[in-house]
Amino acid sequence: MSRRAVSFVASALLAGVLFAPVAQAQEDEAIERELVGLEGQVAALMSEPLRSESLRSATFVEERLTDGELFYRLQDYIRASIIFTDIVDNYPQHAAFPDALFLLADSLFRAGDYLGARTRFREVLSHSSEPGFRPFIQRSLGRLIEIAIHTRDFEGIDDVFAQLNRLPPSEIEAATTYFRAKYLYNRAVPADDVLRAPGGSQDTGHPATTGIDLATLDQARQAFEAVQEGSPYYPQARYFIGVIHTLREQYPQAIEAFTRVLRAPATTQEHIQVSELTQLALGRLYYETDQLEQAVEAYQAIPRTSANFDEALYEIAWVYIRMGDATRAERALEVLAVAAPDSHFLPDAKILRGNLLLRNGRFEEANRVFREVAREFGPVRRELDEMLAEHQADPIGYFRQLVRENMQTFDANAFLPPLAQRWASMEGDMDRALGVLQDLAEARQLVTETSLLVQRLTAALSQPNRVAVFADLRRQRELTTGFRNRVLRLRQRAIALESRGAAATPELEEVRARRREIERFIDRMPTREEDFAEMDGEVVGRYRRLERELSRMEVELLGMEARIAATERYLADTSGTRDASGDEAVANELRQQRQAIDDYRTEIGQLRILIEAGRLQVGVGDDRYQRHERLRAEHARLVGEERRLGGGSSRMEPTFRRIATLESQLDARDAEIDRIVEERTASIRAQVDEESGRIEGYRRELGQLEGEAEEVVGAVTYQNFRRVQQRFYDLVLRADVGRIDVAWAEREEHRMRVEMLTRERSQELRSLDDEFREITDEGGGGAAAEDDAEEETP
Repeated sequence: MSRRAVSFVASALLAGVLFAPVAQAQEDEAIERELVGLEGQVAALMSEPLRSESLRSATFVEERLTDGELFYRLQDYIRASIIFTDIVDNYPQHAAFPDALFLLADSLFRAGDYLGARTRFREVLSHSSEPGFRPFIQRSLGRLIEIAIHTRDFEGIDDVFAQLNRLPPSEIEAATTYFRAKYLYNRAVPADDVLRAPGGSQDTGHPATTGIDLATLDQARQAFEAVQEGSPYYPQARYFIGVIHTLREQYPQAIEAFTRVLRAPATTQEHIQVSELTQLALGRLYYETDQLEQAVEAYQAIPRTSANFDEALYEIAWVYIRMGDATRAERALEVLAVAAPDSHFLPDAKILRGNLLLRNGRFEEANRVFREVAREFGPVRRELDEMLAEHQADPIGYFRQLVRENMQTFDANAFLPPLAQRWASMEGDMDRALGVLQDLAEARQLVTETSLLVQRLTAALSQPNRVAVFADLRRQRELTTGFRNRVLRLRQRAIALESRGAAATPELEEVRARRREIERFIDRMPTREEDFAEMDGEVVGRYRRLERELSRMEVELLGMEARIAATERYLADTSGTRDASGDEAVANELRQQRQAIDDYRTEIGQLRILIEAGRLQVGVGDDRYQRHERLRAEHARLVGEERRLGGGSSRMEPTFRRIATLESQLDARDAEIDRIVEERTASIRAQVDEESGRIEGYRRELGQLEGEAEEVVGAVTYQNFRRVQQRFYDLVLRADVGRIDVAWAEREEHRMRVEMLTRERSQELRSLDDEFREITDEGGGGAAAEDDAEEETP
């Protein structure tokens, strides 16, 4: 080695010896700064109180009330009622309780749960002496009247009126005045008449008055008269006044009342509908009073866009018939067929048109119309007869079975042929029965959704990493974990500084090697909020990909269901062209495929719950963070072992003690977090168990109600089926009678023609006979004269 190289090496060694203490001092200072900063941050964390209950703001109830009002304004009354129920049941002493109780009652009312709404409105009235409920008393009384009208249950309404009478007139709103009058009207008029009137189609125009309480009806009229002009209910009130006069057969007064309805401007959709119904009512009244030109004007005032346009066309045809103008009547029926091809009046309109053609002597066209009706509705009538004949032993039992098998999505038209569905009318008892089934289906759906929510909560609380379920505690655990990783890095730097330049035995070197192996993973451990988000985002993304895959499978199942439904429809439409045994085998296979689809859908639902539960476990406390915890514990153990073998420096001893103190504080914080997690979990589990018991009770009650509904709706469906069957029977019968009338009219026309021709022939023959006789007589006289002349000649 040259002298220059030796000098360079010596200089380097000298620089290392001189600067080593400086570098060590700088590292000591950096560790101290980091350690002081950590101690301050951990102290601040320890000073923050942890709440046993979920972290809620001081205005939590007000925020919940605002959320409920938002859903209420968006007309999502089911969600709104759920939020309001939470406030009403859990915060009865809060200042927001009166608002929540009234809005809960009104949400239930608007959602169609009249009985539940009635209970809540009565609860509002039970607090009538409290100032907070004062603004809601009058509206609650009005709603109770509306509910009585909807349910036809008037029990307790007298008490409602008594409370209304105690209120100052200035506090009674127009809506309450109107529904008070409407209540009296419903009490006066039998239920069936209320369902038909006002605005029901009556061919004759004569309202049924049997069973009407005329005294109460007059009270209703006076109550409607009290609705002031300018009120949003003024047109409806005047309309009911006209209906009442009609029921009393006071037609001039009824016409005057309906005319006053038309004087008010129709500014809302509801007022437009009332105006159109008023025109219909005027048309019928003018028809009854022989003011036919005015009747035509009233019917023609109904626009083509109106839902009552087809009814107006059908009734105006009768007006033209009464006027003796069969041509215009026929033209109105033709317009009906074109403008409203799906109208319920069209079958009767066709029969009427055929009769008009028959009256006008257009036998061929009339016969064509009657044949068209018979061809269109005859097969439907036969199919309905066959359906009833197949279950003649117990037809009501058959319809009960239909209801039972399709309780969730029952459609009264589903058992009818497609053409019969088009003309069948779901009114009266059938409409109310379907409403009951819809309510039961909705209740069953809510119970199912609640059960699913209970399963999801149970699955989430059954996982080992329950701290991830609570957002506030999860954030606390992230902070303690981040501090632990920073403490770990400090220990790494401290032991590296302490072991620098120290002699090592083979055993010590082995411990150091194992420590350094662990330290390769330290930089990957999160210390900041962004680190935790990035680390968890990758795993959450995997769960989201699984959810998208399940959604894709559900779409495939929908496609399979559509193909199965198309195959079943094809088999039904072409059943007469193949062997029945082959069709049965295919039908069995389709049923198996449907069952397989249901099983797959159930499995997908269970997988969704598991995926959601797994996704909730992502975060501090899951397997990745537990591995980090094991690495931290092993690193601390190895550092202690290394200091024991190497005879740890007294200079670094305070640093390691302070690090241990920090870890003890973090251990205490984590223990407190775990305790609160257990308390919250136990509380939630108790609530879930309580709700599970309620759900089972609801499910049993629904089962009982569905059993009762099966009996009632099955019988109502059977009656509706018979009514539809009778309607098609009447249509076909009237068409057949029309064809007979056409044949008889043609025969009569031919007979009269033959008689006329016979008379004409007889007259012509007599005329010819007379002429021939005259000719014969003239010829006989000339021959006698010639004979006489010959006799006189000698």
